[in-house]
Amino acid sequence: MSFLNDRLSIELPLIQAGMAGGITTPQLVAAAAEEGALGTIGAGYMGASQLKDDIQRVKQLTDKPFAVNLFAVNLESFSNEIGRMQQFLNGFRSKLEIGHGTDFVKVNDYLHEKVHVVLEEDIRVVSTAFGVLSSFLIQRLKENDVTLIGMATILDEARQLEDAGYDAVVAQGYEAGGHRGTFDINRYPDGSNIGLHVLAQELMDHLTIPVIAAGGIHNKKQVDAFLEMGADAVQVGTKFLVAKEAGTNAAYRRALMKADTGSTKITKVFSGRPARAIRNQFVREVEGSEIAPLPFPIQNQMTKDIRGAGKEFAIADMQSLWAGQGVGAIHEEESAADIIASLVGSNASGAAIESGDDNGLSNGSGR
Repeated sequence: MSFLNDRLSIELPLIQAGMAGGITTPQLVAAAAEEGALGTIGAGYMGASQLKDDIQRVKQLTDKPFAVNLFAVNLESFSNEIGRMQQFLNGFRSKLEIGHGTDFVKVNDYLHEKVHVVLEEDIRVVSTAFGVLSSFLIQRLKENDVTLIGMATILDEARQLEDAGYDAVVAQGYEAGGHRGTFDINRYPDGSNIGLHVLAQELMDHLTIPVIAAGGIHNKKQVDAFLEMGADAVQVGTKFLVAKEAGTNAAYRRALMKADTGSTKITKVFSGRPARAIRNQFVREVEGSEIAPLPFPIQNQMTKDIRGAGKEFAIADMQSLWAGQGVGAIHEEESAADIIASLVGSNASGAAIESGDDNGLSNGSGR
């Protein structure tokens, strides 16, 4: 428990995954922290001002430590070679009665500004996905005693993180929901297909830094098994999607609770990166069109308005219903405290934090 106590300052070997797109509300992050787990703000698609606001709101709800999750890559992109896909997506927009897409897409990047906010707000744990932060940013964070956790789906990625100075690695198995942290999707077009059990053991056998297990974990027996194997902690995402404090919209929640173990698949149709989602009409029709999704984050930006309308109009078939393979075990909404108690046991002093009406939902990608 020394890594948990000394570096993360948490009581339970559990991390609430930093799911981007408005899911990890300040209420959810604070509730997880109050129970002794590591709550995480999913800041991948946020601007710096929104991140600062969310951090300050969490601090108003708890004095416990929490983390911020960032994308390690530069998201800045521009493309005007989007005509065929945009024309196809306009069919969905017509049915939703929203405006058609433009003939170009521009995506801004706020990574350096968000790192500045992290340092300004004295956040002591940062996790990253999709690669390794630049040596410049790693140095800035390390100079301020920030603990760095990186996501890895193969041993080579984990070694890159360790060599760069990261303090721990999350072993993300094939079972995980949403986007996994695969570095090179040209080499692994559907992401790495290594299951968590094998991946976690391989990383523990070859790394000198702590390993955190993630992917399809939804009950205490699994948590106990990975801790017994030697993992320092587990990271859980999908089960927190139905937390009462989460920003998950009602249609998405219903789809999660209706899904079974075979309901998910790896798809690029929403974002241009492989991600595990519940099959729905959007997945079936875009994949059936045989029009290749644009690269991430262009495709993600192009589908943002459609996904946003799906949320606003409560149409699950038009949303990115990110979910791990353990989704079939989810049958009801629970408080974050009850979810944590079911996984690892609850901090006896943890008090439930009520979720307000303003849950910070954005039009970005959910999970």
